[in-house]
Amino acid sequence: MQRTHLLVMAKAPVPGRSKTRLSPPLTPAEAASVAEAALADTLEAVAACGADRRILALEGEPGPWLPEGFTVVPQVQGGFGERLAAAWAVAGGPGLQIGMDTPQVTPGLLDAALGVVLDGADAALGLAEDGGWWALGLARPHPDAFRGVPMSRGDTGLLQRKRLEALGLAVADLPVLRDVNDIGDARAVAALAPETRTARRVRELSEPAAVDVVLPVLDEREAIPWVLSRMPAGYRPIVVDNGSADGSGEVAARLGARVVTEARRGFGAACHAGLAAATAPVVAFMDCDATLDPADLPRVCAPVLAGEADLVLGARDAEAGAQPLRNRLANRYLARQVRRRCGADVTDLGPMRAARREALLGLGIADRRSGWPLEMVLRAGREGWRIAELPVPYRLRTGKSKVTGTIGGTLRAVKDMRAQLARFERG
Repeated sequence: MQRTHLLVMAKAPVPGRSKTRLSPPLTPAEAASVAEAALADTLEAVAACGADRRILALEGEPGPWLPEGFTVVPQVQGGFGERLAAAWAVAGGPGLQIGMDTPQVTPGLLDAALGVVLDGADAALGLAEDGGWWALGLARPHPDAFRGVPMSRGDTGLLQRKRLEALGLAVADLPVLRDVNDIGDARAVAALAPETRTARRVRELSEPAAVDVVLPVLDEREAIPWVLSRMPAGYRPIVVDNGSADGSGEVAARLGARVVTEARRGFGAACHAGLAAATAPVVAFMDCDATLDPADLPRVCAPVLAGEADLVLGARDAEAGAQPLRNRLANRYLARQVRRRCGADVTDLGPMRAARREALLGLGIADRRSGWPLEMVLRAGREGWRIAELPVPYRLRTGKSKVTGTIGGTLRAVKDMRAQLARFERG
């Protein structure tokens, strides 16, 4: 029995050459970012389907969006029909070919479409709503399957079907899908598949974020999917990879988050890099270890967005075992020191917090290690900021803390905090 394949025809996402019909309203770079998200979604679905081989016929160079397990072949020169025929000649049959315009595809849909060919059909064709086609399956490749078929027209799908039938092939119908061509298509597909990278990117571009959420990360790949999946609409995650060795940055990028790399180790360094990368009027910070639920962000950010507070801290309401006794005692001590030094009525220096971006930059926070959260509150209190506190649930973390989870990390944190208190005393 011949090995099956799933063939993807794609163009590397490059500004000015990818998804150009999205511009306007998007810029060429923004359009290319949607193309990259669509390609990543498509390849992820293909990687999880049951085909024996996964082949990418690529115009351009591979990028970080390419999963493992794909054979990459360059597209030949010539018209699109010629490139299709050449790719099929390499792939052989039986197989299914798709493009990068339908990021809503799922492994189940691809397996079902491939199964139509395996169950006896000579060919299978999935039409697109715009009159083209999104998928074509063949029991075996035919050198003339695309000859004379005009591409990118409202009747391309109909003419492709007639061409296959003219070759004596029995053609089965696949479901009709919507291609991503213009911004209306992009928004419609995003609504159909809201959990995809494409949907998240389209939402970011169509609905500018009210809040950028800085997520410092150091080896958190197990927690990242849950955290990003819980991010509310209008809240844009900025994952700051602070030297992860477990591929955390790659995981976050595949899930559609913006990833910033900060080579200088330190919690404060990561937070500062995220703040510098943010563009939304309000910036929130939270740990990315699943101790905090992004669904609580709107409640913490609401007073800042409404102009009722300048800085809001999420005081941790910890479930059993989530916060060791030594950490609770340390936070109570620090909260007392903050109240004594600047009058801010806080009980916890919670890691979920929100403030206005420009105001935060104006504070001039200098610490780049564990003292960063304390310095923010001390400086804000000295500047007369309205500091509020709201309780937020705090859960058992995923993985081990790199700061308070080790003796060395705890000692470094204590040293950094003491340095901040001493510096504040000196003025």
